[in-house]
Amino acid sequence: MRIAARPRAATAINQSFDPRVLGTIAMSGVGAAIWQRDVAPRLLKWLEELPTDHLPRLRERLRPKDAAAAVKAACLTARTPASPERDAFVVEVSDLVQVAAAQTGAVLVDLRLDSVFGQPCPKWHLDAVRARFLCTLRGAGTEFGPAGSDGDVTATHRVPLGCPAMFRGRDWPGEEVSGILHRSPPTENGQCRFLVVVDPVDPIGTC
Repeated sequence: MRIAARPRAATAINQSFDPRVLGTIAMSGVGAAIWQRDVAPRLLKWLEELPTDHLPRLRERLRPKDAAAAVKAACLTARTPASPERDAFVVEVSDLVQVAAAQTGAVLVDLRLDSVFGQPCPKWHLDAVRARFLCTLRGAGTEFGPAGSDGDVTATHRVPLGCPAMFRGRDWPGEEVSGILHRSPPTENGQCRFLVVVDPVDPIGTC
């Protein structure tokens, strides 16, 4: 009787100051990639001080080139005050969407702007998508780490504020499974996290 081999786990985490590092999750053995970068302190300060009811919220499937218009419309709906910082924010999110799409080859993406309170996803997990791009622009960054044999993470790391991370999901094609799990970080005193989430949409069934 032949025993089926267990799928190989992709446990490497690539990090670089080059945004193209996000595309390396397509390499064998890579479960996650982090783009190390600096965000304008003025923009981060503006987001931190913005009342939570004026933080834009968005869930929309769109072409990457339409992201700026969608984010601007979300700002208007949330009554986000007009300012140079709001304009910079629209450009920032649009640029993140362009990078996420380019590094995954996506023609369409699901874009979310989420305001998160508490710890909505406390368990270590893989998302039910091919890949997920996460960038926290306010509050604590996403926690991640390699999974042990019991399914728990053996060493916890946190994505720095403003740094995008790309994680393989459960629907990643091929034989490898991701050995890098992630979760929402614990928060205190009603802290609000604000993050950009981009999921590439597979071309099958989108035409």
